[in-house]
Amino acid sequence: MGPPREVAAFCDFNGTIVDRDMLDYLASTTDKRTESAPLPNERGHRADIARRAKALTLDRADAERRIEDGIHFDESFVPFIAACEEVGIELVVLTSGIQSLVERYLLRRGIRLPIIGNEANMNRSGWVVKFRDESVAGIDKRRYVERAIEAGKKTIVIGDDRSDFEAALVASSIFAKAGSELKRFLDVRDLPYHPFSSFAEILERWPPKTW
Repeated sequence: MGPPREVAAFCDFNGTIVDRDMLDYLASTTDKRTESAPLPNERGHRADIARRAKALTLDRADAERRIEDGIHFDESFVPFIAACEEVGIELVVLTSGIQSLVERYLLRRGIRLPIIGNEANMNRSGWVVKFRDESVAGIDKRRYVERAIEAGKKTIVIGDDRSDFEAALVASSIFAKAGSELKRFLDVRDLPYHPFSSFAEILERWPPKTW
């Protein structure tokens, strides 16, 4: 047998590392209805993201205060990071949310990881999302997984929603949040995956050579 393959894990943020979507939560705290917010020329999931953002009339500081008050962090993500580092797993956060908000949220918890996502102009006349690419979620997560596969790595996708569908289809192993859109997507297609509710449950299946 040859040497063990390098492993790259790609982890969603909203609904996976934290319990809610940041934009959903922020939109729920504003008086402006997301249904009536003006939309840019977007369709599907991108339009949903753009609509929620456009309803926001907060500056960054106010948004971050509200996020800290209303978003729950999965504390078991911290030992999961340490476990990945111990066995040499490359861990990357891929998010269809706002990259800088995710970066700052994790930094406030002492977490420094590669984070790739969308961005936004945050101003009180309504946030405008700057999508990373032309994909349906504004970030093509599958492309990052495929690049790791091309480099000869085993790949793990950990997620919960529509933005994770295509990446999951090409990954070596999948962890799908219990009750999530991703879980239902995989069930319908009879594709194998590991259900989980927290990163503590993923650690119970350690080491990753058993996945």
